[in-house]
Amino acid sequence: MKTPRLAAALLIALAPCTLIPPAFAQATADDPMTAMARARFKEGVEFYDKGQYEQARASFLQAYALKKHPAVLLNLAWSCLKSGHVIEGKKYFEQFLAESKDATDKQKADASDGLTQARAKLGRIEVQAAAGTDVTVDGDRVGTAPLADAIVVEAGAHTVKFKGPDGTTDTQSVSVLGGQRAVAKFGAPPSAATAAPTPAPKEAGSPAAPPAAETSSRGAPAEEATRPAEAKHQNIPVVESSPGPFAKPANPVPAYILGGVGLVGIGTGIVMYFQKQSAQSNADNVASQIIANGGSSASCSPPSGKFVAACSAYNSDLNDVNMDATVANIAAGVGLAALAGAVIYWVVAPKEDSGSAALHPLPVLTPAIGHSSGGLSLSGQF
Repeated sequence: MKTPRLAAALLIALAPCTLIPPAFAQATADDPMTAMARARFKEGVEFYDKGQYEQARASFLQAYALKKHPAVLLNLAWSCLKSGHVIEGKKYFEQFLAESKDATDKQKADASDGLTQARAKLGRIEVQAAAGTDVTVDGDRVGTAPLADAIVVEAGAHTVKFKGPDGTTDTQSVSVLGGQRAVAKFGAPPSAATAAPTPAPKEAGSPAAPPAAETSSRGAPAEEATRPAEAKHQNIPVVESSPGPFAKPANPVPAYILGGVGLVGIGTGIVMYFQKQSAQSNADNVASQIIANGGSSASCSPPSGKFVAACSAYNSDLNDVNMDATVANIAAGVGLAALAGAVIYWVVAPKEDSGSAALHPLPVLTPAIGHSSGGLSLSGQF
């Protein structure tokens, strides 16, 4: 990032020159306050250029505490905004516009741009309570009703506490979006405090958003005013959408069962395929032995003489080959069909309601062993 033009201008102003410099730059080179302010300001510029906005804010705060120069104030405001201290940044932008009477049009436009961005990130809570009611927001006392203005807060959820003149108390949770306004009413039912926020009215004298092509005096595009606030500085509630086709069904048990059958079928098919390969290998070995002892492929049609036992083993192996191949094909076909059925059921089955979904126990696969049988037992809710 290039050094912001405003920062560069102030660095020039801080250096001794024959032009009209800022008031604190006219001090002698031996003035320790000026030297320290200049060092902190330069440090803040370096942090800002590196995107380290929190460190830049700390440096500009120190520089402004030493020498209250309007250009330092403007850089401080931008650092606060960029580091997430939005309310603090809004205050400094407003202070700059109110106090810097000799600021250039470019500086004023830059401050107005920043103020617009800050207001877009902040929400407002309008308090409706009887006169004399003490109001606290997030543990900080904000005053006594009636309040002159709505309370400016960061976007997100806030806790509003009331204490009436008669000692009665009430606590409400209020959520507000950036650029919006919510209402907290003393004595209102809980639903009244969480009603959908309404757009906050434009403040008197609020600057209009600058054109998209405008560039601020810091070098930041003015079109940033129209960009949404960073997610980490907003606590906006997420609105749940309707479940998609691959969301969990209301009753997923059939899908689990079909999936289990599919995996078992495919696994069985794979095992039987290797069994078939083993039987084929045995048959080939027996055939090789028959040929090596003077026989031929016709020696077992029908078997005769010394090849009766070998031909019996050969035919048995061929039967195993055919049986294993048949079982492998059937098992694999059933497994693939079951997996396809599981996917289809998962997509087309009614979806569970995210707000009041019933819990379905998963099917349990356990071994079952008896005197004359054995296998696996599948249990679950259907």
